[in-house]
Amino acid sequence: MKSASELKKEIIAAVDEQRSEIFALADKILHNPELGFREEKTAALAADELRKLGLEVKTGIALTGVRADMESGRPGPRIAIMGELDALPVPSHAFADPETGAAHACGHHAQMTMMLGAARALSKVIKELWGAVAFIAVPAEEFQSLEYCRLLISSGKLTYCCGKPEFIKLGILDDIDAVLLIHAGHDTFTPESFNGFCMKQIIFEGKAAHSGLRPWDGINAASMARQALNMIDSQRDTFDDKESVRIHGIISDGGSAVNVVPARAELELQVRAKTPEAVKRACDVVDRCVKGAAMAYGGKVTIHNLGGDMPYKSCPELNAVHAENLKELNGGILTNFGHRGSSTDMGDVSQLMPALHAYCAGFSGSPHAKDFVVTDPEKAYIDGAKLLAMDAVSLLSNNGAKGKEIAALPCAMDKESYFKYKDLFSSSESCDYSE
Repeated sequence: MKSASELKKEIIAAVDEQRSEIFALADKILHNPELGFREEKTAALAADELRKLGLEVKTGIALTGVRADMESGRPGPRIAIMGELDALPVPSHAFADPETGAAHACGHHAQMTMMLGAARALSKVIKELWGAVAFIAVPAEEFQSLEYCRLLISSGKLTYCCGKPEFIKLGILDDIDAVLLIHAGHDTFTPESFNGFCMKQIIFEGKAAHSGLRPWDGINAASMARQALNMIDSQRDTFDDKESVRIHGIISDGGSAVNVVPARAELELQVRAKTPEAVKRACDVVDRCVKGAAMAYGGKVTIHNLGGDMPYKSCPELNAVHAENLKELNGGILTNFGHRGSSTDMGDVSQLMPALHAYCAGFSGSPHAKDFVVTDPEKAYIDGAKLLAMDAVSLLSNNGAKGKEIAALPCAMDKESYFKYKDLFSSSESCDYSE
């Protein structure tokens, strides 16, 4: 059997030999951006590429997801390499779809390219390893298109608005021992943690009246919404700084006519925090504020909790494997970013199994903005493909010893406690103070 060092050299050579094909894949995905749960073209491309490697491919998972397993023929851990399929609605981006406004302003096209490049390289050495590698393309990381997701949920096609929780519900990750993912960025680093969040749709109902003639006959739903936001703002200094609470949103409906007292108003809010417990505490504060606003005006409020992402918990042992391979590849240093106030549904995965959510360099601009673009394709695509494959070799060589060690690490949650927590944020409540 070849050593891990020898196999990694073969991985690097295999990716280098296919550099032009990998760049072509990246370009094709970049110019065909699709929104969450509608990534038909990207999913089909991923499935075709994996079939070319002789793999049996499962498609249509959570509508557009893809999985293909590469077997070594020997017992051992089963490692997943993930890519995210979806783009974002950023119509002003240079590579936005003119019809949908979708653009890869978060670099998920690079993730998919890295995953497929790693699959090509690992196909050359898989018989020298133990266990297996699952290549998984997941839809809808971005938690966008809320109304579209609600339609899918109400029709029974989905339970959650993000792809990875849906994969967990379907049991697609039940046999996975650890997950590897590299995200687009400005530098090579790993976060210690991400915020989790709950998405809330809050609907105030009042009573319409003529705004100039008899406003006292009405109950102003827009005023309820304004006061709810004011009360939430006044609570900000009550949150512990260590919990990294973020509460933000939009008024998605504030009335239909200037001269009519609004009978309906709607808020969409994201409530973020660093731990599951902190998310729950912050949500309780928000709920009290919106109920208090409805009570003050004698109106009605309905709170729809529409799910969200779990906080991300890093795996130091996987980070160490990745850091070692980055140093071996190009002398790079993997820095520790600390906590990030943003969120990802890799947080859900990380609560249940060891997960790597590293970042690569090669991009400039602000994530989720029109200027977020690739400036160094070598770092954005090629290095990531090499590193994912090298990480897999580290975990599955030498009888899969390192992979077994990491698979045995304790997890924050089991599936029962995970779903119990998720259910807290997939519920509705109405309070009517108009009676």
